[in-house]
Amino acid sequence: MASPTLRAVGLSLALATGWINGACAAEFNLFLTCTGTVNVHGQTKPANLDLAMRDNNTTALIQQSNVLPIGERFKYTASPVSYTMLYKMPRPGTVVYQDWVSGQLIIWQPNLKRLATIRMAIDRHSGKLNGEMLDFDDVSLGTLAMECAARDMEDAPEPKF
Repeated sequence: MASPTLRAVGLSLALATGWINGACAAEFNLFLTCTGTVNVHGQTKPANLDLAMRDNNTTALIQQSNVLPIGERFKYTASPVSYTMLYKMPRPGTVVYQDWVSGQLIIWQPNLKRLATIRMAIDRHSGKLNGEMLDFDDVSLGTLAMECAARDMEDAPEPKF
C-alpha cells in the first residue's frame, strides 16, 4: 500500500502530464445561438437564447436569454433527430420543516412565481426550436419558436475578466 505522500506525488504527476485531464470535464462542446419569438396569451414578442451544451453529462447551460432563466442547467437527451430538454423548477418560496419527534414534513408554498416547467426540442437537422413554458398546474404560460445555429467559440472575443 502506497503512502499518502507517494499517492499525492503520483496524482500530481498524472495531472501534470495530462494523463488525467481535470479541465476536460467542464468543457462545453456545442454552442447554439437561437432567435425567434415567444407567444404569451396571443401576444408575440422577440426572444433569444444562447445555449452551451456538454456531451459527457448531457447538460445544457443557458448562457443568455431574454425569456428563460440565465445560468440554469438543463439535462438533455440527444437522439439522431433532436435534442429534447425538460426542466422542472423548484417551487419558489417553499419551506420544509422536519419534525423529528413525529416525523412529519410541513411544507408552505406561497405562489410567488408561476413558471415551473420548461420543455424544449431542437431539431438537429433544421435547427428549429419548439418549446413550452408551464406553470405549477401544467397550464401553458407561453410557447417558444426559434431558429438555432451552431456558434464557434474560437471566433468569440476573449473574456475580459
